[in-house]
Amino acid sequence: MNTPRGSLVPRDIESPGRDMQLRVIPPELKFLDATAGSVYRLSFVVHNLGRWNQKIRFEEPTNLDKELASGLHMVAAVEYRPDKDENTSDRILISIGNKSTEIPLIGLIPSCKLAIESVVDFGTLVANSKVYCKEITISNHGKVPGTFNAEYRGQLPILIFPTSGVVGAKSSLIIKVDFCADQPRIVDEKAIVLLQDQPETLLSIKAHVVEQIIELLHTSHDQRLECLRFGTIYFGTSKLKYARIYNNSPEPINWVAIIQDDAVGEELGTNIRQRTDIALNSLTSIRKVKDIDTTTIISCVPNEGTLQPYQKIVITFCFSPKLTDECKKDIGPSYRQDYVLFLRFESVGSKDGFLRDDNDKTIKNEQLQKMELALTGSGIPVLLQFDPGKVLNFKPCFMGERSEIHFIIQNQCQLLPVIYYFPRNAHFKIEPEKGRINQGGIVNVTFSFVPHQLGVFKVKQMLEIIGLVADEDSQSLSMKAFYHVSLDFNSICKAPTMEVARKIIPGISPVIRNPAEKIVVEDLAKCKTYAPLSVLKSTIKCTHNRRSCGESGKDVLLPFPEDGTATIRSTDHHKHFRTTPITVPRFNFVNPDSACTICEKQRRKYHAKYYSMYLNYLRSIRLQKRAEREKRHSYNDTDIGLESGLRSPALSVADIEEKLPSAENSIKAKQLLTTRSIASQEEQSLKRKIIKRLKSDPSTLQEKHDCSLILTPKQIHQVIVGPSVLNFGNICVNSPNTHALHVVNMLPIHVLLQLDIDLEELQKTNQFSYVIPPTSSTYISVIFESPTVGNFWKSFTFTVNNVPSGHILVMAVVQLVKLELSPNELVLRPRGFLIQTYFRGTVRLYNPQNCSAQFQWQPVNAGGEIAFSVCPANGTVEAYSSLECEVTWQPGFRSPEEGEFILHVLKGNMVKLKCVAHGYKLVGCTLVCIVTCI
Repeated sequence: MNTPRGSLVPRDIESPGRDMQLRVIPPELKFLDATAGSVYRLSFVVHNLGRWNQKIRFEEPTNLDKELASGLHMVAAVEYRPDKDENTSDRILISIGNKSTEIPLIGLIPSCKLAIESVVDFGTLVANSKVYCKEITISNHGKVPGTFNAEYRGQLPILIFPTSGVVGAKSSLIIKVDFCADQPRIVDEKAIVLLQDQPETLLSIKAHVVEQIIELLHTSHDQRLECLRFGTIYFGTSKLKYARIYNNSPEPINWVAIIQDDAVGEELGTNIRQRTDIALNSLTSIRKVKDIDTTTIISCVPNEGTLQPYQKIVITFCFSPKLTDECKKDIGPSYRQDYVLFLRFESVGSKDGFLRDDNDKTIKNEQLQKMELALTGSGIPVLLQFDPGKVLNFKPCFMGERSEIHFIIQNQCQLLPVIYYFPRNAHFKIEPEKGRINQGGIVNVTFSFVPHQLGVFKVKQMLEIIGLVADEDSQSLSMKAFYHVSLDFNSICKAPTMEVARKIIPGISPVIRNPAEKIVVEDLAKCKTYAPLSVLKSTIKCTHNRRSCGESGKDVLLPFPEDGTATIRSTDHHKHFRTTPITVPRFNFVNPDSACTICEKQRRKYHAKYYSMYLNYLRSIRLQKRAEREKRHSYNDTDIGLESGLRSPALSVADIEEKLPSAENSIKAKQLLTTRSIASQEEQSLKRKIIKRLKSDPSTLQEKHDCSLILTPKQIHQVIVGPSVLNFGNICVNSPNTHALHVVNMLPIHVLLQLDIDLEELQKTNQFSYVIPPTSSTYISVIFESPTVGNFWKSFTFTVNNVPSGHILVMAVVQLVKLELSPNELVLRPRGFLIQTYFRGTVRLYNPQNCSAQFQWQPVNAGGEIAFSVCPANGTVEAYSSLECEVTWQPGFRSPEEGEFILHVLKGNMVKLKCVAHGYKLVGCTLVCIVTCI
């Protein structure tokens, strides 16, 4: 018969009594967490599945008969009264006729029920020697505490803490699993976990460790870019290329671009097509080219930044070859400069460099991920030939006429065309003004001299060569003039000669006359311009003096007799005129509508005087600042009698409190770093070592200002903190150990270095915050002490001016204090004739660890006498040293031939020494024996 729908018993589980057409629910009764003296009750249901009535009999432990109709059920209860705390079991026997079934009865005392997660998945990690931590929980659902043990026996840097413990009732405990991502790999390890009252459980530890790769990709597809070829361009022009930088890792990365100007294979301004003998003759010019700043030739925008996981951004490369003045004299049709430069992209963080820990043999610390890009390009000069030359002499002509010269421009470059343009100049016309000359081609230009005034003309006519020149942001190009040629235009505009009838002016003709008044043209009335005012010096002739002629006439002017029309217009008030016949001051007309009043004239004089005084004041301030600056930079080389050979004192922080340029201006935002500049700055910083204690917080205004600046990745790259791995090696438990962390600040400002250490083992370090002076180096003592035996793998991060800048891995193998005994076998032979010193030997105790070890020899008494002794019986063996102990055997008739000693090391190991003596015959009073120590 099938189980009815909605039954509490699954269909695939056969309940007791199925053959008897009887169903019992549940099939067994468990009394959980039962304690002595308590009463527990559980019930079960018996269902008659037959077609007729059945007589059911309950046996063992009670006898009970019950008639049950077809299709009906009955509920029975079982009562459990334990008298002691132990697990018990029994059964209830149910019979129908000659068939029977049983229901197991189980009584369980309170116990723990431990459960743990089975998988620890770290996901995808970056191989940067950083320690990652995951937490798992062990839960106890029982009513009593339970114990656990965890152990990892593999070879990977995986640590489980704690490895053992007790989980309280109805509580949970967190276990930390640490994993050091030291190299790319796929991790699938198993750790053994033993839970109380449960079988062995396997804890699966998984991780996918990948490299942190910076890639450069093409803009059109996702293939890696290894070389950018700019081709050939003119000196002074620019060419842009684009690429995409890609962070192929699951973590953000700060990156910076650096020019490797000391790389093998670099070519800087070399003509690779030149013959060897010619190149050897031009070594001087080649050396001068190699000394130029490579950052002026290649630029990369942006050259620093932060990339999010799997992010791609576009960067622009600009190639701008320059032609130095020293190389202009060697320019010819075959002259060229070829460039091969290498640009390196690397991440920003803790660095090893010269600080690398070469003693680290445990792991291979991956260097900072780098990507190298080769850049090639060539620069050629503009070569133009002019016919008939650069000096052009036009034929003299009159106004309104034209003088022409036919001019030929030839492009001698066989690789690139040129675009030319002639700026406009007065009196000269050029056709065509602009155009294009192909490779090796020529163009005919007509220069015309069209004067608009009389005179001699000597004009500099500029010829501009136009090309693509990079804008200030180095991310775009614009057509600009990058090359200029000066042409000299010379010509004369003649004045036309014409006969003019002259007429003498009646009256008095002065000796000195204005040139414009010498000749009067007969048709003067046709002229529409006003008559010019001619003046004479009144001091030449003094006639009709009504007053004394002693009056000064130095600034008095004498007009012509017929210039009366000039008296009705405004004249300069500083000029005085007198009439010719009677030398009376002439009347000057003043227009009251446009003339200045007396107050306005005084105000203008006041303003002029005020601004003159203001300009003089600014000039005095400027001269004063210049004098102070020259005085500050001047030095006195007078010999003051100091002896040679004096040593400079050690620099302190106060000695380097000089004002230096701000970091914001020390490196331009678009200027690339170079390996030579970094090496030079590093060398300079290493010479300025700070030995005294550093400040933990900025105190002066300059320090506070510098430490508040937000540094860019390029600036953080110039602060070296290393090595990236602090390997303390094998050390003793509870023993302090010191390791130096080097810091080099190549920036011209103070920086605030903060170690974000929350590890208990490193809390004895003196301080975690340091103000590093500009352009200096120092070291920080990191103190490690661990109370736990085992491998130690932890990492901590650090910040520079509150900007996360990297992490440091701390490694150690913490061991108990131990001593080693040598040799393992010691034979005591007779020495001398004294009984007390007859049998002697020595053993040496070695301490291979960094902590002193206290020991004590304890003889093992097996019930007999002790004939062996060790001296000293106790003592201390210093770190990395040894101690020799003397073992003697006292011969006698009852001296035992065997003896044992146990070497007890305080808080350390124990070593057992067994001694065996082989007796010889007694000769007189002398006993001959051989004692062996094992």
